Amino acid sequence: MISSLSEWVINMNNLSIECIWEDIDFFEIEVTAQSELICAKVKSYTTEVSIIELASRLADFPRNFSDNYIWKNGEKGDSATPFVSFEFWCEDELGHIIIEVYMELDDGGSLAKHNCCFFIKTEIGLLNSFGKALNLLKKQGIGEKITLN
Repeated sequence: MISSLSEWVINMNNLSIECIWEDIDFFEIEVTAQSELICAKVKSYTTEVSIIELASRLADFPRNFSDNYIWKNGEKGDSATPFVSFEFWCEDELGHIIIEVYMELDDGGSLAKHNCCFFIKTEIGLLNSFGKALNLLKKQGIGEKITLN
């Protein structure tokens, strides 16, 4: 049973990245994001360098209260695999973090038209742990799944 609103928010807000295919220079990830209102999932290709950059920034985010970070994976539009981006910022000085998730949805329609954008809420400690764990994504290989909350 959920005992508080804070616990409910953490349970409903989630982000996971799973390695589902790999090659020497790049790999395919499945990103699943869930807020109180929406849950979306997409598969996209990325590189180890891109994941390492995301991991290192999240491991010590935020560096100050006005810190903001945007991670972009791919290019928007129909010319590539689905684009995914995360923007991170501080909601307040109590350690609450907002993540704006943007995903193009590969549901058979135009990626430029079929997309979603929504917020996920988390806390600094959970985000830092998620960032540190992301380093395992490529090292552990196919089936490795890193979860935020």
